[in-house]
Amino acid sequence: MLPLLNFTAIDFETANQYPTSACSIGIVKVENGKIVEEVSHLIKPQPNFFISSFIDIHHITKAMVSDAPLFGELWPEISKLIEDSEALVAHNAPFDMRVLKACIEMEMIRAYIPQNFCTVRLSRKYLKFLINHKLNTVCDYFNIELDHHEALSDARGCAKIVLGLNEMFENGELEE
Repeated sequence: MLPLLNFTAIDFETANQYPTSACSIGIVKVENGKIVEEVSHLIKPQPNFFISSFIDIHHITKAMVSDAPLFGELWPEISKLIEDSEALVAHNAPFDMRVLKACIEMEMIRAYIPQNFCTVRLSRKYLKFLINHKLNTVCDYFNIELDHHEALSDARGCAKIVLGLNEMFENGELEE
């Protein structure tokens, strides 16, 4: 699997317990091992209500997304970053892939979703010595600046984790 040189890192924040309630997305495109594009958007969630404990985590409120596009309105802009990618990468990929697929299905969008990799799983496999494998812990290990639970920062952190693991692999510090 490593090195993974062409991929898109993705992160969602949600407003409530429903996977269709994406209220923010961060996307980071990597080509030939270099970050080449970053995109971030607020999204009007569906259903459009916020749970206070979710707001406490990501600090996004209903007022902040009142003029934001619905996921389906945003799809034409972000689809190429996702569909044209060799792979998608996320920290806790099952969550982000569930949100992505639920939003696509809800909007009845026909989309190609590439294979995905989870940086939680990768860090558990290759960085067993870490106290835990939370995004902030793994980013700290690689000296990656992180504004945790801000979608673009989380996606960027995830991308840089893969790039850090690639470098370790290329330096002979990791084996498949």
